Amino acid sequence: MLNRKTYYGIQSLLFIARNKRGDLTPITEITDSLKISRRFLEKILSELRHEGIVTSKKGRSGGYSINKDLDSISLADIVRILEGPIALLPCASHRFYQSCSECITPEKCALQDALVGVRNDTVHSLKSIKIQDLLTREVLLQKDTITAKRPTPYQG
Repeated sequence: MLNRKTYYGIQSLLFIARNKRGDLTPITEITDSLKISRRFLEKILSELRHEGIVTSKKGRSGGYSINKDLDSISLADIVRILEGPIALLPCASHRFYQSCSECITPEKCALQDALVGVRNDTVHSLKSIKIQDLLTREVLLQKDTITAKRPTPYQG
């Protein structure tokens, strides 16, 4: 599940891309739209800036802009920047691998094997979704060209 930081990171990128293509977007416009604290958003945008996703300019005419092509920023990029590993356990992570101290034989561990598969499928899915795709999907949903997918309620 995405944490709030990642959710607001994605939403802020969408806001900047949607409203001010190429121009600087003042942080107050983003915080007002998303209804989050300036301090929290500054922390999120600082991490995205550090990784080259956004650029910023201080001062009265300052703000944020997206530093990369919208087709090159994937959800996997954002999740890794703001949350870290995508894997459910450190032993199933590719970039942040750590062996489990409880596991006697990691190369024979069925749980690790299964969770590496989950991690691979998740990363593949998140890499395939770009910020531009979300903007396009937003337009199609607004025009009723496509129907939003909704989860099936659990029937326990």
